[in-house]
Amino acid sequence: MRGLLARLVTLTTALVAVVMLAVATPWLWWDTRERAEGRVRLQADLVATAVSVDADPDALHRVLAAVPAGQRGHAAVHLPGRPAVGASRSAADDVEAARVGEVDPVRVEGGTVHLSAARTSEGEVAVVEVYLPAGTVLGEVLPVLAGLVLAAVLAVLGAVVVADRLSRPALRALRALAMTAVSIGEGRLNARVRVHGPRDLVVLGDSINAIGERVQDLLSKEREMAADVSHRLRTPLTALRLDAEFLPDTEGERIRDAIAALERDVDDIIRNVRPSAGSLAGERECDLAEAVRSRMGFWSMLGGDQGRQVEVDLPGGPARVALPSEECAAVLDALVGNVFRYTPAGSPLSVTVVRHAGWVTLNVEDAGPGFADPASALRRGASGGGSTGLGLDIVRHAVEATGGTVHLERGRLGGARVRARFAEVGVPHEADQPRAWRLRRSG
Repeated sequence: MRGLLARLVTLTTALVAVVMLAVATPWLWWDTRERAEGRVRLQADLVATAVSVDADPDALHRVLAAVPAGQRGHAAVHLPGRPAVGASRSAADDVEAARVGEVDPVRVEGGTVHLSAARTSEGEVAVVEVYLPAGTVLGEVLPVLAGLVLAAVLAVLGAVVVADRLSRPALRALRALAMTAVSIGEGRLNARVRVHGPRDLVVLGDSINAIGERVQDLLSKEREMAADVSHRLRTPLTALRLDAEFLPDTEGERIRDAIAALERDVDDIIRNVRPSAGSLAGERECDLAEAVRSRMGFWSMLGGDQGRQVEVDLPGGPARVALPSEECAAVLDALVGNVFRYTPAGSPLSVTVVRHAGWVTLNVEDAGPGFADPASALRRGASGGGSTGLGLDIVRHAVEATGGTVHLERGRLGGARVRARFAEVGVPHEADQPRAWRLRRSG
């Protein structure tokens, strides 16, 4: 934009300068020629006055030496019957014609001569000749024209500099608008711009901010809808699947297959509507301990139906993390749901929340077979096998949104332990804190 503006100002100013030079050059030529011819007539009149007083050749030589034209050898006096005094370039016929009447300037080689009659004190008619070289007018016009061209060039450069200086606020505003639009396009929906400049740019900046807020609001509603889908659909489906285990083999297998297909469809819906981690960071916060306490009421009842021993250990105070309560509940549901889905009925389950050194850690562990292949488990999201690939993916997005890490280990119950560590709200953390997954294998 800066280069485009510079080119536009240069072109416009140069066009104005060319028009002005085109108008000024003919006038300058005409004015210079008139002044040159005026000087010639003035010098001719001075010599003619001297001739009328004293026509002696010696006196005339002194007079010619006193005028600029005579000094340059461009003046002469033609006395009747005598040789010309000074340097003459005119023909005899032209001189005789000037004796009897006024003669227009006569073209000669290298210029023109101006002839005028002058009467001597004895009553004779003399002719005063003044020569004007052809390059005189051009020699006087060129320096002035060069000065005008130089002034035009300086005017163009000055216009570009002034335009660049005056346009800097607008260019800075445009640059800020562009950077903000790019940030919003890349998913940083909390990016905003404050424009100080022309009113149109201020209105544009307000519009971009409104777009960012609108998109952020829409994604927030999508996230809430995804969490609501998770709570309303996945949890009852898990209960149905567990109840179907007590049905006869033939009928139970058919119902379990139908429930598994429905679970896959629900997982696909949640995966498609769930926003990226970048849109979650910093929007809201929740008490992770309270979210776990609320959701574990349901899971404890379900565990009791299966004969599972469910252990819940929560801190006494709040454990606030930079996630909305729906996301905190979705993380717990994903981890505990995997335990119920991929470990045998009756296997114990432990859920703890720990606050330490600016971090809030959610530990979910079971007495199942553990992670045979942690890398594969990260990709598919299950403690055992046959996952739809969504469980740990939900956890990963939520943890990375707060700048935390996830560890897959073997727990104290003998099975898998998922340790999700969230950054606690209001506690500064080192900028180089790693945000990648951590994998551990225990023997």
